[in-house]
Formats: sequence, structure tokens, C-alpha cells
Amino acid sequence: MVAERKFIKEKVKRMLVKEFIMKEIEGAGFGGLDIQRTPMGTRLSMLVERPGLVIGRGGANINKLSKELIEKFELDNPQIEIQEVGSNAALNAQIMAEKLAEALERGWHFRRAGHATVKRIMDAGAKGCQVIISGKLTGERHRTEKFTEGHIKYCGETVKEVMDEGYAVAKLKPGILGVKVRIMKPDAKLPDEIHIKTIEETKVEEKKEEKKPAGTKLSDVKELGPSVVKKLEKAGIETIEELYDMSVEEIASIEGINEKVAKTLKEKLGKIIKEVK
Repeated sequence: MVAERKFIKEKVKRMLVKEFIMKEIEGAGFGGLDIQRTPMGTRLSMLVERPGLVIGRGGANINKLSKELIEKFELDNPQIEIQEVGSNAALNAQIMAEKLAEALERGWHFRRAGHATVKRIMDAGAKGCQVIISGKLTGERHRTEKFTEGHIKYCGETVKEVMDEGYAVAKLKPGILGVKVRIMKPDAKLPDEIHIKTIEETKVEEKKEEKKPAGTKLSDVKELGPSVVKKLEKAGIETIEELYDMSVEEIASIEGINEKVAKTLKEKLGKIIKEVK
């Protein structure tokens, strides 16, 4: 039971860290947090809508946040990595849940706010979404309202793979309203979706496999971080050699990677290639 207790304690600690960060950067559009232990310390990859509010002038806010994480949670050398959501903010469930909660606090009627959120998500290209608002909506009694459009999955392993969920609360005079947003993203692939390849498609894939350069896979390099690797692989880049041949402008043009991250990657790539070889 010692090992199980250790895992549970670690998971609880991560949840407390996430809640603490969400509270500290309120208003910056928190979109998610990935905590990973590395030989250099603890890497915290944070997805936000407004990075400037998190970093602060001269990095004052982020330095303060790092110190508080060490003092309150005893994290080993926390290294905070800030990533901007960009144009995909409407497909991030956590950001949309917070925006909906803010709209309710500003006095929007819950039906108007719910339908507006669903419309914005679906217009962004989502396969489906569901908004749930619960609390004292119109009277003294608690009730729940659901706004659903498109395709939604509710249970099973598929939910973990294709559904993105976000939670937030709106503090109003009658009481607190709970907000939950569930989104099925445009690139979600369901188990029952079958695509039969044509002979032409098979030939094209075979040619691509033949042309693929031999090199070190991005996933084998821990310094890059899993979130950055996913974005690069989505853009069709599979080896660090391919990435090294690209300019800073080309790397920055990849969705989810800004110019600052691109410059940092470019600086580290030469060193990483030498170490690998």
C-alpha cells in the first residue's frame, strides 16, 4: 500500500498546484497545465490565452509564481513554460468555461450566455459541444440547464481520447453557479469511423515513407517537452534534423509555437544534435 499512497499523494499535490495556479493567473485565460519531472527539476507547461499577464513586466509575475510554488508545494526547481493558445481558444474547454463564468458574473442571462458559447465553439469547427450550467438560475431551487449541439460522447475510453472538458464557477448574489464545458475537437477520430484507402492513397503513403529521412525522432529528445513535440509532429516534422534545417520564422509559423519559443528551440537544436551524435 506504500506505493499506492505515494501515487495518490503525488496526484493530490498536482491537483492542488493546478488549482493554485488557476487562482493566481485568474483573468489570463488558463487553458491547461502539464506537470513533468525532469533531471533539471519540475517542468510546468502552461497553456494560456494572454501570456503577458502571466509573465509580467520583466518576468516579475512568473518569478513570484515560481517562488510561491517552491514555498507552498516544495517543488524541485520549477521551470514554467508559457504557451499561447492563439486562434484555437474557442476549442479549449477550460478557457470557454471561464469565459462563460465571466459572462454570467457580468449579468448575462444564462440562456443567452449558454447559446452564445455553444455557437462560438461550433463556429470554430468543433464536431460537438455541451454546456452545463447548474445552481440557482431563476429561483431559490437548484436546477441544471444543458445546451448541446453536434456529436457528444458520455462514457467509455473514447471520452478520454476525444472529449475536452473544462470547469469554472460564477459567483453571483443568489449563490454560486457551476459551469461545465465539453468539446469534441475537429480532429477527433471515433472508433466507429472507418476510412477505406484507395490504391492511389496507398501509393502516395508508400512514397512518403521512402522519402522520410533517417534521423533522431523528436519524441526521443526529452529537452523539447511533450507539448512542443505534439505541435511539431502535427505539422509533419518527425526528426530534430528536419527541425534544425528550418528557419526561426518557419518554426514560429507552426500553430501553437510563437517566435520566442522558436528562437529557444533553434538555439538548443545544435547542442542537442551534437549530444545525440
